[in-house]
Amino acid sequence: MAGGELGFTMRDNNGDTGSLGIHTGAVTAISLPGLLTAVGTIRTAIEGITLGVAAAERLAVFNTKLSALRAASPVAQVETKWVVGYHDNTAFFDDPINAIPNAGYQKPFTFEIPTADYSLLDDGEEELDLTVNPGLAFVTAFEATGRSPYGGEVILDYIRVMS
Repeated sequence: MAGGELGFTMRDNNGDTGSLGIHTGAVTAISLPGLLTAVGTIRTAIEGITLGVAAAERLAVFNTKLSALRAASPVAQVETKWVVGYHDNTAFFDDPINAIPNAGYQKPFTFEIPTADYSLLDDGEEELDLTVNPGLAFVTAFEATGRSPYGGEVILDYIRVMS
């Protein structure tokens, strides 16, 4: 099932930018109002786990420059990234009939988020705690908005330091 791709560009303290992309469900006249609300929610969740400035956001139906500002923190660098791991959780696209299987079901996927805020990690840890905010806020926003490249709903598995 085809869908859109939501993208964000993050700017670090040096003015450098890095991008990330999240697959969404189909963008239609009916889904667009909810999706636009979800864009703001997931942007806020990304800002909660990074040090950079959200410089731009884009979707198949828009590409909006959000800011030309540089991130305030000198630690905010596009090379400092979170790796987000998730998997497709939709077995069939026509539940409950189950005649259209999803070839992406249970397949793992990743994407990166630049300007990660590593100060959110507990000492000695490399994975963000997803049971409390801001990690929990990101999980909630991502699972509500994100889709796999195959179009299935997603489950977030981890957010960890990119090595």
